[in-house]
Amino acid sequence: MTVRGSRESVEARLRSGVLVCWCGGRLRPWGHARPREVVTFAGSLATRPRRARCAGCDRTHVLLASGLLSRRRYAAPVIFSALALRAAGLKVAAVAGRLRVPSPGGGWWSVPASTAGSWLARFAARAGQLRQLFTTVLPLADPQARPVAPSGSPMADALAVLEAVTAGLRARFGLDGLAAHEVAGHLTGGMLLAPSLAPAAGNTSLSWLAAASSS
Repeated sequence: MTVRGSRESVEARLRSGVLVCWCGGRLRPWGHARPREVVTFAGSLATRPRRARCAGCDRTHVLLASGLLSRRRYAAPVIFSALALRAAGLKVAAVAGRLRVPSPGGGWWSVPASTAGSWLARFAARAGQLRQLFTTVLPLADPQARPVAPSGSPMADALAVLEAVTAGLRARFGLDGLAAHEVAGHLTGGMLLAPSLAPAAGNTSLSWLAAASSS
């Protein structure tokens, strides 16, 4: 489950019962997930996501920070930069070369082409499914939104609808600064590039998304 805001904000919302399960039950603290190192545009980040358990159905959730995706060593903004570059027509090697991140020893290095290629291939393989999901959410996020015309590229089409959903959510809930990768994380339960894309059951609840997005 993707949540925005500082660690302190997430903890406060979790303990006060603001965060809820997809079934509607309140979440309560339930330890932590494993520590992990994530590569961001600002350098390596050590994080240990909070875990929560539903008081209603007993389902457990890992509360992923909005800049993270499940099972990915690189932060979501890095991955989405790759998706945007590929949708703009760049080849995989060129995409990887544009993704410069700080090296632990100083200086900069590019994301390996094999790594960037795996993200792009996974997203491209499910671009049609994702576009359908985002299209379903669009009228909920913005009742006045017009359908996004296909461009001929499944990846570009999916990203275009996602951007429209994100713009609608910003306006509807006053979520200034809400990014497309955060919305994608919410709607896929953080599993955007996981081996299998979990059903979005419950994740299209915009009231739930607004609570999870509050800073």
